[in-house]
Amino acid sequence: MHKQTFITLAVPGQSALDALLLAASIRRFAGAWADSPIWVFVPQDAGQLSLAEAAQFAELGVDILPFALDTDIGQFPFAAKIGATAVAENMALGQTELLTWLDRDTIVLNEPAEFMLPPGKALGYRPVHHRLIGPAWGEPRDPFWQLIYQHCRVPEGRDFRMTTHTGEATGPYFNAGSFVVRPERGLMAQWLERFQHCYRLPEFANFYEQDGRYATFMHQAVLTGVLLHALTPDEMQELSTRINYPLHLHDDIPADLRPTAVNELMTVRHESMFEIPDWQRLPIAEPLKSWLAAQPRLQKRP
Repeated sequence: MHKQTFITLAVPGQSALDALLLAASIRRFAGAWADSPIWVFVPQDAGQLSLAEAAQFAELGVDILPFALDTDIGQFPFAAKIGATAVAENMALGQTELLTWLDRDTIVLNEPAEFMLPPGKALGYRPVHHRLIGPAWGEPRDPFWQLIYQHCRVPEGRDFRMTTHTGEATGPYFNAGSFVVRPERGLMAQWLERFQHCYRLPEFANFYEQDGRYATFMHQAVLTGVLLHALTPDEMQELSTRINYPLHLHDDIPADLRPTAVNELMTVRHESMFEIPDWQRLPIAEPLKSWLAAQPRLQKRP
């Protein structure tokens, strides 16, 4: 059985380039986990990867896994991720101890030792980058989060304080872009089941109409409700700020929480920042600097 399996989602085009960069960074910088299986899930209705993309993934030893997704769910923001994780979790049973989801706009920079959860922990998580629609800490639960807690059947007493990457206090609000789970706990299957139950309910649609961010982050809110339903706080392991660091939000990070160089971090998120000519906001030392410069994804900048 493998200790660790990395999973992500991609579609042909720039998304595939991001996933290739992620896979290449794992193979180059993940240390003891560099040879771990990497599964890239591709929705069947998204088309096939190009021959060049497929060849590059094969060279990196990446498994490309097409999967079917309900059409209605597939059209909802980020919901394809939920379907992919549920398929991955089922595949992983008996194959790997831990399943690590990394959004395709992630780069691994150092051995992510924190992903190896200690005994008794079923989840490794980071809080969200920004609170945005998240629950305010120390205030009564707002109507949206009351609905999430109701439909995800969150028990009383599961609330605790989190601090976002940008230094905001929030109630529990887990980042859906980077997390580690034990597949035998079935958390991803529960995420899919609860999302299918919730996302089209009229009471949630009212929030989507008020503010599009509720639709954008519905997947993340339901994940939060599912995790709070299924796990007690002592089964959760908060990962350090060196994990899932948002390079694209570096200017919003409090000064005392900022790294002095990219190389200090374990994993980073870049979103669309590589499309900006002056994207580099932090010093980058060798060998990472030369390695990044040689990657096709960065050479695609305008």
